[in-house]
Amino acid sequence: MREDLLGAATVIEVLHTASLIHDDIVDRAESRRGAPATVARYGREIAAATGDYLFAEAFSELARIGDPRLVRAFAEASVGLAAGELEQYRANGAPVDVEAYLEHVRKKTAGLFKVACVAGATLGGLSLVQIDALASYGQALGIAFQMSDDIMDLVGKPGLMGKGIGTDLVEGTVTLPVIFALSEGDAGTIRRVLADPSPTPELLEAGIEAVLATDAVARTEEWARGEIDAALEDLGLLPDSLEREFLESVASEVVGRDA
Repeated sequence: MREDLLGAATVIEVLHTASLIHDDIVDRAESRRGAPATVARYGREIAAATGDYLFAEAFSELARIGDPRLVRAFAEASVGLAAGELEQYRANGAPVDVEAYLEHVRKKTAGLFKVACVAGATLGGLSLVQIDALASYGQALGIAFQMSDDIMDLVGKPGLMGKGIGTDLVEGTVTLPVIFALSEGDAGTIRRVLADPSPTPELLEAGIEAVLATDAVARTEEWARGEIDAALEDLGLLPDSLEREFLESVASEVVGRDA
């Protein structure tokens, strides 16, 4: 079983890497975590083929493990990744409401968290009720993680996440703090940043300040903490153990993290 657990963990990492390579192609990214992005270093054709190859390798490993429940779970997660990226591309800079934002996060970030938990629970021989509880835990954790990431894009330290402050605004990505700020503050300035593919440093700074002048960050953090509370509640269906304590510890570190 240990080999299968390590194999499933590897699949998660490989799928995540493949999705980042494809994301960078769509976003025309120059860097990733402080290093040149695959598409910037090798070009779109090689980057696309590399992402496809990693997806294929991931499912080859799932075939070796041989559990159809895992194949189905990872297939659903992969479909969600692709669908979420397509939706983000189509909605770039366009009005986005809270429910659309949440649906996008469930498909992308939270989808990988969820399938990782499902894989571990399934291979660990847990009951269906416990597998469902861990699936809910993973989804809530992923949503909170993305919301925390949204906050750091506005108030984090440049370089810690391998990108500069305000990157989401520059890319026209409408995050939860931005959605809140558009309804509370200087929507005109924020929309100008979102609509400009290459905003000046002055315009970007004005856009960030327009968001920070509202309660958007505090509201987003409050929502993220609510997701963490829900995730911890889901863990109540698991027996007391070191593994449960570890999952509780992971959840407690998501909101307020630096990177």
